[in-house]
Amino acid sequence: MTPLILATTTLWQREMVRFFRQRNRVASAMISPVLLWLLLGSGLDSSWQLPGGAGGDDAAGYREYFYTGTLTMILLFTAIFSTITVIEDRREGFLQAVLAAPIHRIAIASGKIFGGACVAVAHAIVFLAMW
Repeated sequence: MTPLILATTTLWQREMVRFFRQRNRVASAMISPVLLWLLLGSGLDSSWQLPGGAGGDDAAGYREYFYTGTLTMILLFTAIFSTITVIEDRREGFLQAVLAAPIHRIAIASGKIFGGACVAVAHAIVFLAMW
């Protein structure tokens, strides 16, 4: 394995382990979008109508309409929170140690990006499975 790939996978693995060890972060990342989706979807469902006045039993409700927005919100907020881990790494001194290591800066950025992306996709898949 090349040093670039090894460094990237090591930082990716650290991001994944760090996320799943924080139980409150995992729970809040899944509970808040679900509650938002259920509460807003149920509350606004009675006032929702499709454009053109099409309705009936097979018409989609607001929860179905709002589902894709909630899925997008999960991806965006997970990306924001993974960016916050860079600040935490800097505060803890880990980022300075990694930057002083003899690895490419691309490996550092790639490991953080892949870690955040995998966490975001995992959340989206769990939420998608709820459908």
